[in-house]
Amino acid sequence: MAIAPSQLVSSITEKLIVKPSFPTPSPLKYHKLSFIDQSLSHLYIPLVFFYSKPPQDVNNISSIHDLDQVAHKLQNSLATTLSAYYPYAGSMKDSATIECNDRGIEFFNVRIKCPMSEMLNKPHDYAEANIFMKDLPWKNSFDGSLLVAQLSRFDCGGIAISVCLSHKVGDGGSVASFFYDWAKVTRNPNRIPRPHFIGDTFFPTPNGPLTAPLIDSKLEKCVHKKFHFSASKLQGLRAKIAAEAGVKNPTRGEVVSALLFKCATKAASKINNTSFRPSKLVNYVDIRPMTTPPLSRNIIGNLLNITFTSASNYEEMKLPKLVREFRKEFELAFKKDPVEHNALILKLHETMESPYAIDEFDTYFCSNMCKFSGYSIDFGWGKPERVCAPMGPFKNFFILSADQSVDGVEAMVTLEEQHMLAFEFDEELLEFASPISSF
Repeated sequence: MAIAPSQLVSSITEKLIVKPSFPTPSPLKYHKLSFIDQSLSHLYIPLVFFYSKPPQDVNNISSIHDLDQVAHKLQNSLATTLSAYYPYAGSMKDSATIECNDRGIEFFNVRIKCPMSEMLNKPHDYAEANIFMKDLPWKNSFDGSLLVAQLSRFDCGGIAISVCLSHKVGDGGSVASFFYDWAKVTRNPNRIPRPHFIGDTFFPTPNGPLTAPLIDSKLEKCVHKKFHFSASKLQGLRAKIAAEAGVKNPTRGEVVSALLFKCATKAASKINNTSFRPSKLVNYVDIRPMTTPPLSRNIIGNLLNITFTSASNYEEMKLPKLVREFRKEFELAFKKDPVEHNALILKLHETMESPYAIDEFDTYFCSNMCKFSGYSIDFGWGKPERVCAPMGPFKNFFILSADQSVDGVEAMVTLEEQHMLAFEFDEELLEFASPISSF
């Protein structure tokens, strides 16, 4: 018999502080936040990885099936990883500085009294099920650890590893680097991660510390659903748009975000029983490959830019036109010198201060992490069965990541509940995407 979310029983069996294995050197005691770091809200980026019962004899641990040993192994490797990712183990000194004082991060062991399949095969409220610590995912302000990790153990022997990482320290690319390194160290304790925290050497603050914007997430009437775009479906969609748009090799991120944007605006018009309302898509762009020379993937921080694409009528919402506009905006951003010109960063700050400012546009947001596949995160007991994030950070938000094949895309979509009812049955969407009803 299936267990409803409200029937799930969970309990914290252990709470401890994991500190870096080695103290942070004195010259690194204060981590200066960049202009972009300061301009972002104090959100916590959440991810959870579900793994089947770990097999025996992995990495020469004869009783790896003993979940106490799994917890011990994760805590030890986390301590090693934190020595390299030292700002996460510190605390906010002020709005422009992290004091790298090695205070450590909170690590929770939680027992969830149901089989993992009950969680995977039914949509659940993560906070209610204690997969994440209550209210922490996407939270705008938190006076505790800059990183919080949790090991959840299910009756079947399966586990979930969930982490919330402060956006003040780094962006999605930084989060991906952290997980890759933590998993590598767990598999091989002799592995030494080598991230590089860029601080304010890139994007220095021109006029003193910024006040971080406070964002009202407004998720009370929202729902969160996941959609899968297979590699084969994407190949057909990309070829079709390339031919019609005259855009060479449109990326999967471009075509998926265009389709989601179009279908979301159609749903809004249908539910509101109105003609097309002018709409805008804000795309968050990783600037690491945009610099000269390109920055390495191990550069940690908020290295983000944004592009805006607007549509005032249905004609402008045709997929080839949207993708053409996406490419144009990206190329314009690519030509800018991000070090010498802070204009777009100021625009980012204004957007983050008031993402729901009432204007003539309905605003949607897309974070493209298609180069990151959480399904490649192997701590030593195989790849995860499922990788998820909870609803948020606010309404009208799309998060894209690579699927298990690495070539397809999983899209996590947060919309108002009534809008989602129309969105998830859109024929154009379902031509290319399959709903994932479970989490």
